[in-house]
Amino acid sequence: MSDFTRRTVVRGAAWTVPVVAVATTVPAFAASNVPPPPVINFGGACGNTGAQQKGCGGDKTLQVPLTLSNPGPTDIIFQITAMFTCNCATAPTSATPGDGTAVGVRGIFATPNHTVPSQNDCTLVTPPSPACPGGIAGGNVLVPAGTSNATYWIESNSLGSSSTFSSRITFRLLAVGSCAVLRTGEAFTASAISPANCDG
Repeated sequence: MSDFTRRTVVRGAAWTVPVVAVATTVPAFAASNVPPPPVINFGGACGNTGAQQKGCGGDKTLQVPLTLSNPGPTDIIFQITAMFTCNCATAPTSATPGDGTAVGVRGIFATPNHTVPSQNDCTLVTPPSPACPGGIAGGNVLVPAGTSNATYWIESNSLGSSSTFSSRITFRLLAVGSCAVLRTGEAFTASAISPANCDG
């Protein structure tokens, strides 16, 4: 079973690019036991230019809204397995040394919401313990049972320069304890985006 959603940019943004997210339920689990897919909205992203106190504080990074829910009775983990970000037209699926692609995340930050005044209201998420293998450093979030629409920022590692961005994130939802995979998916920019500078 698979879920397909197409998300577009936030109303009022100066640029419009479809943002594609695809999530797949792992066959071994009944659909009723699988948490809803995360919402990764590149349409609400902003760019960090390196100015102090802007966004979550990165230098030439992409900051992307993440929303997580877990209506079920047991805790789960959201885990990023890969993030590739570049100043290029097409979201990369890999990176080679020297090609200008930033690999991984600077961190995932909790925030009250995704409105502009909260773009620099960032609390670095403490990774779950014990950790589940297979994720990237800084890319794991514990999602307690009963969570509804918790808001975060995913911040890429530094690109060294910033203009337009393309990015691809692959993720999994895991059961706490067993680390059993409940859902897999990816989100990516359909084409290059030029987000406004993060507020601060």
